[in-house]
Amino acid sequence: MYREVKQFLEQDETLAIATIVSTLGSTPREVGAKMVIAASGEILGTVGGGCGEAEVRREAVQVIRSRKPALVRVELMDDIESNSPAVCGGILNVFIDPWWKDPKSAANIQLVDELLQVTEKGIASVVATVIRAENCGETKPGEKCLIRDGAPRAGNILNSELLQEILRESEVRLRREESRQIPLNLPGGGKAEVFFEVIPAVRKVIIVGAGHLAIPLVKFAKILGFHITVIDDRVMYANRERFPDVEEVLVGDMAETLRGIEITPQTYIVLITRGHQFDEPCLREVIHSPAKYIGMIGSKRRIKACFIRFRDEEGIPEELLKRVYAPIGLDIKAESPEEIALSIISEMVQVRRNGSAQSMRDSR
Repeated sequence: MYREVKQFLEQDETLAIATIVSTLGSTPREVGAKMVIAASGEILGTVGGGCGEAEVRREAVQVIRSRKPALVRVELMDDIESNSPAVCGGILNVFIDPWWKDPKSAANIQLVDELLQVTEKGIASVVATVIRAENCGETKPGEKCLIRDGAPRAGNILNSELLQEILRESEVRLRREESRQIPLNLPGGGKAEVFFEVIPAVRKVIIVGAGHLAIPLVKFAKILGFHITVIDDRVMYANRERFPDVEEVLVGDMAETLRGIEITPQTYIVLITRGHQFDEPCLREVIHSPAKYIGMIGSKRRIKACFIRFRDEEGIPEELLKRVYAPIGLDIKAESPEEIALSIISEMVQVRRNGSAQSMRDSR
């Protein structure tokens, strides 16, 4: 999308980017969904289709002409009585933002270049856009900036008090991986509504064990966009013929191999080796890591014995043991490798989205 946006800007075209900043009730698209509308009528993306999207497109034409942003409330109740596929009945609040190549400022071009870099390389970042501003000096709706590594990298928000509040809130949004419109109160008495769009880092899954269960698990993880690494100590299992679509296949002692891999807060680790004698050394290597998710296969009896050894003999704190999802997966009474893989990938999504389904570990 941003590559197309850059082409429009370089051709001196004004376009509008419509973003869902909040919702109420049942809606066809989630917060953060975008649609680009060009002056020619060409569109990229969608905010849900139907009459609601048509209303956004009409407002976008006015935004392009005036070069002034607009916040549009779209009520989808009308779609209930139509033949639209977007029959939901909720409410969308859509911020429509004009973008153009301003000869007085390179802010939009710089922002697009930065967005291209972070999206293509999978770098965690946040785009903060001012929706409303009150007593914030010269700050206006539509001003925005991109925050990466705790610092603003591009944009045109100049109010230092507002920028400091944005930086603080960006850390929270990134940690939760949650895009959201947030009210900010400034020390000087100003108020602002800012939409924080989270661009998460590339999510990586390390699958330790390349047996039968790994094959369907890799397929599910690929569909969900994970960067996938498969590890095993048997070359007859860990090879490109068996896993042609993963980013890495590593052969060697599994615990030692794990020791050499960078693990970040966006890393998910699945321990599904052929035996507990392999799972335990691998768990020992990663339990102190900042991984988002650590899951280990095994029976309740074996896992209980493992955790007792870790706690009583090795002094591993209870709070670290509680981070481990073992037995692994959601409790869906899975039996086949495909069903077990589904329960594991579903648990990974649950952890990412802070869901409420029951994990197998909760019944151990």
